Amino acid sequence: MDQDKIAIEELIRKQFLGGISNSEMADLEQRKSNYSEEEYDRIVVRILGELEGQLPQDALDDWMPDYEEIKYRGEAIRRQGKIKRHSTFGYAAALLLFIGGMLLYFFYPYKKEDAMLHLESPCLGIADDAEIPLIESSCLMLAADSTWVRAGQDTFGTIVQLGDLAVSRTREGLLRIQREQVQNSHISNLESLDIYTAPRQQCVVELEDGTRIRMNAQSQLSYPLRKGDSTVVHIKGEAYVDANNRYKSTPLIIGTEKGKVTVTRADFLIRTDTGNMKTMLNAGRMEVYSHDLHKVKSMVSPGDFVYVGTRYAGYNQHPRDTMGYVADQDFKEAKMWTRKIRVYKDVPLVVFVGEMSRWEGFTIKKWDCIPKDRHISVSICYQSGREEVYSAIRQAGVLLHEEKGMISFCPEDKRDRVAMKFSDDKIGGLR
Repeated sequence: MDQDKIAIEELIRKQFLGGISNSEMADLEQRKSNYSEEEYDRIVVRILGELEGQLPQDALDDWMPDYEEIKYRGEAIRRQGKIKRHSTFGYAAALLLFIGGMLLYFFYPYKKEDAMLHLESPCLGIADDAEIPLIESSCLMLAADSTWVRAGQDTFGTIVQLGDLAVSRTREGLLRIQREQVQNSHISNLESLDIYTAPRQQCVVELEDGTRIRMNAQSQLSYPLRKGDSTVVHIKGEAYVDANNRYKSTPLIIGTEKGKVTVTRADFLIRTDTGNMKTMLNAGRMEVYSHDLHKVKSMVSPGDFVYVGTRYAGYNQHPRDTMGYVADQDFKEAKMWTRKIRVYKDVPLVVFVGEMSRWEGFTIKKWDCIPKDRHISVSICYQSGREEVYSAIRQAGVLLHEEKGMISFCPEDKRDRVAMKFSDDKIGGLR
């Protein structure tokens, strides 16, 4: 058994690092059957911890705006008369930079183009604005020193008690954090309760102040074990935060690697990693603070978008944080990842690949090889799987290859072709 455990750990490492072959993937699936779901989850989380900092980079880490594409799309929209007129306040170059940052994350143009839905999709007959059900919420928690607890779809009631902090899962699927005085409860040496989601998982968490946070796949939420005057949580990954029905008047503070968000009543989207932080407001009021810039930006109108990120400037390419702001963005389209059916209309391919790689858990060999001038229109069911994603990409006329389990868009990677280019006349659409 020890030898089998060593073997499966090595295969999992290869899977996360993108170096697993087809035969090794089959071997991993076979060995996985020797473990319970909870045992396998624990192995996966431990390997993820060991590989921290070694995993492939985020799709936007090294991205720079495509100014020609931005200019082209701006002119096309103006010609069609489908963009609101706004007064010009700032420098044009700075505005283009901010819009460029927004385009690669919350960009969905107004071009009316039908999106193809794969006819074998398990989501046929479902409204395209239906969200992933709360009952399907699931996650892993680091509840005590080296102790992992799985909260699956079949888990209900109290899951863990750490001091006066209790975590339970309701019959509806909500993961609820509350303070309850219990005698002889376990006191952890950890400072926070850490909640993780794996690929193809979302988890809806209700904090003790009534705030609800929907975590996207491959995200992390850290909640302090000790009670403070304000509610302070940390997020890494992607989440939708609804703080409109909080019980407290003291601020909710969400910390990230690049800064923090302070809010009393609002609902918003946040995406954060080591290199950047992006937020978009739906309703209410919030403030975004940058650690390095010591700068605060208020968000007060629906569709306000703020970006804080590291860029490299100057002859020696020194890292420097910047903060950008864009108004009047489409919140509904930016919240697409919460739906059962994700409808992408004329979206940059790199955005689609980034969202799908987070959800499905696949890795990309070189993000720079993804064609920057290619767009895609498609409807993808959240239960479809990787092959549906690959099929959608190839039907958009883009070559896709597999090399040792890693997906590549580079033309030199011609072996183990996963997809071939289809002519435009074979691209179908919903009518």
